[in-house]
Amino acid sequence: MIFRPDYIEAIKPFINQPLVKILAGIRRCGKSTIFEMLKEELLSRNVPESCIIMKRYTEMDIPENITAKQMYDELIAEIAGKEKCYILLDEIQEIKGWEKAVNSLLEGTNADVYVTGSNSKLMSSEISTYLTGRYVLIPVYIIFSGVFRFQSEQYIVQTRAT
Repeated sequence: MIFRPDYIEAIKPFINQPLVKILAGIRRCGKSTIFEMLKEELLSRNVPESCIIMKRYTEMDIPENITAKQMYDELIAEIAGKEKCYILLDEIQEIKGWEKAVNSLLEGTNADVYVTGSNSKLMSSEISTYLTGRYVLIPVYIIFSGVFRFQSEQYIVQTRAT
């Protein structure tokens, strides 16, 4: 796991705030890894592990055609009888109508809600309808493992040859 402290620092001011924290970025840019780091941050704050609920909506054990209502009901059942819970929903855009369910969690429970998803699918959804003024968007960018250098002479030779 590549530790990305800047993202945890960006999230920290919003922990326990009545906002949905949305981490959006392209596929494979590290959103799920940041969720793992967020879980570690919550544990370091003495949040009981039983109060951290993580769901990945790309895993095989989640029904392919799960509805937003089913997702909501499952989460309500998981947080029942617990103190404040932290709900981390990874790749939420896979659930049609997720915005309404997340809004209901935000308004009707003592839960701190975090979601991840792809830029295009999240931004084309009903966020503006159901979550207006109740979310913060944290863009996640890919890490490049190498440094790219261009040498002007090589570039000129290549462009002349083509």
